[in-house]
This record gives sequence, C-alpha cells and structure tokens, in this order.
Amino acid sequence: MRVAVPILETEVNGRRLVNAHFGKSNLFAVVDTETGKVEVKENPGLHVERGRGIYIAEMFRENGVEAVLVKEMGPGAFDKIRNQLGITVYLIPQNVKFLDEAIEMFKKGELVELLEPNEEEH
Repeated sequence: MRVAVPILETEVNGRRLVNAHFGKSNLFAVVDTETGKVEVKENPGLHVERGRGIYIAEMFRENGVEAVLVKEMGPGAFDKIRNQLGITVYLIPQNVKFLDEAIEMFKKGELVELLEPNEEEH
C-alpha cells in the first residue's frame, strides 16, 4: 500500500520528522509499506494562497496513494482527499515525531481513522 505523510525538510539522525501542518507542508513522503521505499514529493499547491488541497489530492492520485497519515487536516483538503478521491485519512498522535514511527504504527493498525477535519481553515 502507498501511504503519504507530510514531512519536514529537517532530519534528526537520518530520520524524517512529521510535519503537523498538512497543507503548508513543503514535502510529502510517499511510502510503499510493502517494500519500505520512500519517495519525497514537493507540495504542488504551495504557490496558491487557498485551495492547496486540490493540488495535493491530485498529486496523491497520480502517485497511487491509498492512505494519508496526518496530525491535522482542514476541511478543504479533507473533502478533496477523503470524500472525493476516497483516500483514507489516519490520525498520527501528537507525541509521534518521526515518519518511521508513524508508518510502523499504521502497519500495526494502531492509528485511528480521521472521520472529519480537525483543523480550522485560516
């Protein structure tokens, strides 16, 4: 399964950090949970002030993403990704800092599905 996670450019001891801000994330990791292969994709919606979720959703569709792991997601992105594309969104606990931790929790079935947006639009 291909899973996307917003990440920071910063690494700590070679480990990628999860970005808590979905739409404003510069980068997304697209992880193949079978092989462990990680592709880093730039956020195609950074150039727009509003409606970034449309661009991100399209990039996910093009890359075969089936699930997204986030700390928070606003209503616009949530609607495009979950409701229109049918990609399942899972909640990363606030205390989880690293991409590899989030992926491991996902693979073990420890993440809760996000059923509604949990970030206000700014």
